Amino acid sequence: MVPAITEADYGWLESDVRLTAKVTGGELRLNGKKAYVYDGESATHLLCAARSEESNDVGLVIVSADGVGVSTRHLPGFAWNLSEISLENVVADFSHTLGGEFAGAWDALERAEAKTIPILCAYQVGGSQAIYEISVDYSRTRHQFGTPIGRFQRVQDQIINLLNCLDAARWTAYEALWKLDIGRDASDSVHLAKAVGSEGYYEACNYAHEVHAGVGSMTEYGLTLHTTASRTLYHYLGDPKFHRRRLADALGL
Repeated sequence: MVPAITEADYGWLESDVRLTAKVTGGELRLNGKKAYVYDGESATHLLCAARSEESNDVGLVIVSADGVGVSTRHLPGFAWNLSEISLENVVADFSHTLGGEFAGAWDALERAEAKTIPILCAYQVGGSQAIYEISVDYSRTRHQFGTPIGRFQRVQDQIINLLNCLDAARWTAYEALWKLDIGRDASDSVHLAKAVGSEGYYEACNYAHEVHAGVGSMTEYGLTLHTTASRTLYHYLGDPKFHRRRLADALGL
């Protein structure tokens, strides 16, 4: 099962949900589209955010990915396995609604996201750590003009910038995870960690490409795997701009 929350504008707010759900004799009829669904083509079930036509509440409905009226289209581009899901008069039993009702479902989703986002940030930190290590190793083993390129000031600058991105992402992620672990309110730290972590992984890849130059663009080398991941995860569960706005709200600014 994969979440199918966002639509064409890739918004992560409740107000961005436009997929409709109409109650008909104990069943739901879903109509609309979901976009930027990760691994949508390989999923067996979809957790769809849908807006009730009766109450305007947003609920979470489990839908079979191969059900009647469900179609999946691969979205091409520089990202991981993204799909567009179309739902046309898709029938779902009301019992497939998480919690058994629409009211309050979005609040539950946001509570789950608050625990999920720091884990995603830790993944971004791990990716940044990996490309830092391969960049340092490459700067020591790649020779030019009779000396390792790591001795050149400009190459050192790129690695230092990469390390700064890594450390910023690491410590903000640690703070968010620590607060969750001890039961403190972590809303501000979660939003900060996602903003810093997404930008950090994104920029760390850019600096790594500066160190590697041409070889870094070869898919066989492996750096492009992280480059693709950093671009994909940059937006997933909200991009830095979104989380800075949420951070300001959490701080009462």
